[in-house]
Amino acid sequence: MNTIDNILTDHKNFPGSAHRNISSLSIINYQLSIVTLLFLFLPTVTFSQLDAGPNDTINPGVAVTLTATYGSPGIPVILGDDNIAGPFPIGFSFRFFGKNFTEFYVGANGWMSFIPNPNSSGERDPKPVPNNDSKYPKYVIMGPWIDLVPDSLDTYVFYLSSGDAPNRQLVVMWCQVPMFSNDPNKTCRDSVATFQVILHEGTNTIEDQILTKKRCDVWWDNRATLGVENGDGSIGFAVPGRNNTSWTASKEGWLYTPISVDSFAIASIPFHLQPIIPGNKIVYDWYEWSRQISTDQTITVTPNETTWYYVYLDLCSGIVLKDSVLVFVRKPIPNAFTPNGDGLNDEFRIFGTPTENITKYNFQIFNRWGQKIFETTNIEDGWDGKLNGQYCPAGVYVWELFYEDSKKTKVTNRGTVMLLR
Repeated sequence: MNTIDNILTDHKNFPGSAHRNISSLSIINYQLSIVTLLFLFLPTVTFSQLDAGPNDTINPGVAVTLTATYGSPGIPVILGDDNIAGPFPIGFSFRFFGKNFTEFYVGANGWMSFIPNPNSSGERDPKPVPNNDSKYPKYVIMGPWIDLVPDSLDTYVFYLSSGDAPNRQLVVMWCQVPMFSNDPNKTCRDSVATFQVILHEGTNTIEDQILTKKRCDVWWDNRATLGVENGDGSIGFAVPGRNNTSWTASKEGWLYTPISVDSFAIASIPFHLQPIIPGNKIVYDWYEWSRQISTDQTITVTPNETTWYYVYLDLCSGIVLKDSVLVFVRKPIPNAFTPNGDGLNDEFRIFGTPTENITKYNFQIFNRWGQKIFETTNIEDGWDGKLNGQYCPAGVYVWELFYEDSKKTKVTNRGTVMLLR
């Protein structure tokens, strides 16, 4: 046998687990089989960026709303094959090769620039840097430049400015973009690329965060360019081995640090995508213990016993994040309470879904003659056994409950409680 406190301690010690403090939970014992199930099912990867919400306490069968959150919605950029879009606001002033910019442009083939590049529209061959060809984009960041084929009827590119001055950042994300090939079987279009270019205010540093860049030998010999270039194509810097060469990448990061007006230092850094929601290319999966129960971001559950819920987020069909939340179920709604001021069982109240998820709530107490002696619309309020400040006599009272949560789930219940003196 193991108490809930023991289970929570074990859960906290799991690698990567999301533990939140819960008090007064040792009143229910769990069978060893439940603990074993927790050990077997709990994910062991880091719970990063995804939040399943706060743990909650309810009475049996009372509905509770759980919502998974991840980042902020990115602003979509509509792009067809080999197109360019912009300008878009950076959100701050960014200095690049000695010049300050406040706007940027996006190329469908994995690059962003700070000036219009009309001659680059339709260009798909990832040339090396530096390159002064007028068809090659200038004041450009390639993250990487690779021939991609976004469908103009869908959205694959998103951007988001976030943070507070002087530490704001701009994230431009290509999410799950099909790679192009002109062979009859469209071999490489089943291979997708996902990566981010991140600009940092103040330091003027640049990150390339690459979730996946797969191989496509049947088109441009799998060549791609990962680097930066100045305004006239006379100066450029590329990641070693990534300058119009054949390469693949998975979960890697690169940092470009300006060390003078015309030079950058390039270093490998840990992979870490910034939390930006890429439209419909994000999938949620909720589990009640090991049973899959929903693919919605927000769910409503009504457990009759203390239960762990797990949410998995599949981002751009390439990275999975995980988190968990505990819904602790108290003993059934009490049938007696002792409002005598001793600090123990002095109030009769209902435990339910967090207040921010409730749209309507009403809790009433009646005496045996049907007179309403207590009413509240706040789920955190309980009855202290008084009417108009005066103690009510001992006896049986009737309670009625109604609430509606943010998912429009309606809950009604009715019962009796004994007031003891």
